[in-house]
Amino acid sequence: MTGVKRELDDRVLDVIGAWDRKCPGKRFYSYTLDEFKGRAKPYLDAVAEVARLEAALAHAAAKRDAEADTLMPEVQGVVNAVKGDREEGGENGELYSAMGYVRKSERATGLVRRRTAQKQTEESS
Repeated sequence: MTGVKRELDDRVLDVIGAWDRKCPGKRFYSYTLDEFKGRAKPYLDAVAEVARLEAALAHAAAKRDAEADTLMPEVQGVVNAVKGDREEGGENGELYSAMGYVRKSERATGLVRRRTAQKQTEESS
């Protein structure tokens, strides 16, 4: 939550708490304390809902991450089996490529041909 929103949450609760302790029967800004609490309730309810949803999201993300740790070796095992399957073309097959991997025949070789200083000066002349 952003700092401004967090400050507003605290400010609303501080205002209500002080008003309730110091002069609960007095009107301010044409509000009684109960009227102001009613005015602030939708905002405070939304704040509570966001907090509940953030906690639920954190819990769901933790469950996802725990499952990912156990699923990743399984995924890698399937991919390795496809790489070793001659019928599917191994690392050059369509299935391997469709799984998001680069076919071995399409990979860069890693060969880098550096230009010599003499060739660079001849071309720039």
